[in-house]
Amino acid sequence: MKKIFAVFAFSVLGIFCTAKAQNYVDELYFNARGSFNFQEGKHLEDKGAKAEFFNFNMLGKINDNISYRIRQRFTKSVSADNPLNATDFLYFDWKINDKWSMAFGKQEIFIGGFEYDYAPIDVYFYSDFCNTLPECYSFAGSLFYNLDENQQFIFQLSNSPYYADFSNKLSYNLAWFGQFAPWWKTIWSVNEVEFKDGKFMNYIALGNQFIFGDFTLDVDFMNQYCNDYDDFLFTDWNIVGKLNYHYKDFNFFVKGGYDETPVNAPVWAISSSVYDKDYSYFGGGIEYFPLKNNDLRLHAVYYWEDKADGIHNFSIGATWMLNVIKKK
Repeated sequence: MKKIFAVFAFSVLGIFCTAKAQNYVDELYFNARGSFNFQEGKHLEDKGAKAEFFNFNMLGKINDNISYRIRQRFTKSVSADNPLNATDFLYFDWKINDKWSMAFGKQEIFIGGFEYDYAPIDVYFYSDFCNTLPECYSFAGSLFYNLDENQQFIFQLSNSPYYADFSNKLSYNLAWFGQFAPWWKTIWSVNEVEFKDGKFMNYIALGNQFIFGDFTLDVDFMNQYCNDYDDFLFTDWNIVGKLNYHYKDFNFFVKGGYDETPVNAPVWAISSSVYDKDYSYFGGGIEYFPLKNNDLRLHAVYYWEDKADGIHNFSIGATWMLNVIKKK
């Protein structure tokens, strides 16, 4: 493994030594989301007014083939042990040719599913898996292969998502961003995720998006397996569905999901003592775009989840964007 990283590091050094420096910024913007949350139930976490997100985003290029991306969350805590905990993206991407590219730095851990892939600022409530995964972003090396404009394969070596700070545990991720038809898009992955020395959890994640006119349906399925389980399929699994309907400047949606975790799951896989073995949730909402773009979005969202005695949450709020630099 050390040899692999050494080869990768020398390759990166060679890129920068031969690249003609011409740094510039394509996009620089801030975006934020705030909500008033009205909740009923035990173990309430987000009741009242809250600044949920305040992000700094920058995208640019070092030269024609090397680009970079930064996303920093000011509403996420950091520590001396993990000073980049609030940094989602801090990576560069090198386009080798029309087929191949590579990325290095802190980036998304490629796990299949559309719910997982959406930017957190665009998601009002998550499945149990996404809610309790310690880390979705990590330092990683990724290799991309573009079969055509609609088919991309990714092999990624990253830190394990079961640790919010650096550890010597690794995750091996193979993902496919594809399209079977104009109305069917996919984000599928197979992952081998280390949670203890020499012990791995296997993911098979199948994210599907179906588009029919103004309707969009996301259906995500994930199966998890480790050697402690008796059966490979449907021992530790979840399914998520979301239906969107776009009408003029409005978006209406309903979303629900179900997670099942076995009683003999490793301790990190059980959400907390207030969760049952089975977990389900359901909700929906309205989004309104008064400026007819993404610069301002108003929302009213309700969801219910069966955590402990159940939580009912209703939130109203806004998401807005401040563009500092945006090249056409």
